[in-house]
Amino acid sequence: MMAKWVLLGALGLSSVSGFMPSLGGLATHGQGARGLRADGALSLRASSDAPEKVVVCTGPTCSQKGGKTAKKFFDELAPTVGTTVETIKCVSECAECGLGPNVEVHAKGAEGPFYPIINNVKTKEDVAKILGIPVEEVVEA
Repeated sequence: MMAKWVLLGALGLSSVSGFMPSLGGLATHGQGARGLRADGALSLRASSDAPEKVVVCTGPTCSQKGGKTAKKFFDELAPTVGTTVETIKCVSECAECGLGPNVEVHAKGAEGPFYPIINNVKTKEDVAKILGIPVEEVVEA
């Protein structure tokens, strides 16, 4: 089953419902499925290419699940790679609230209106992966 999801993700496709299973603690929805690797690592971009902007959900469910803490980690780490951090009360318009905290990722040069949403972003390590920062750098800090 995992091979099916990875193959669909590599082709830029998703399941009928549009959701991909969680791999490596983080899951993506929609276009973000292209970033899942077979080993479960998140690779939305080359590690040296941080996203232009991230939008952290601070709606009620995501906040209860750790969205405000994730926002603090983004505020701390994003300036080091030139990524802008914004917030919104509901990044997925309630479709993915139970999978939160959710973060919408705008890659450099990407055109909307739909951007990948990363689910279950709770730790500093999760934030580092999204920003393309080696996890070892934030664990040692």
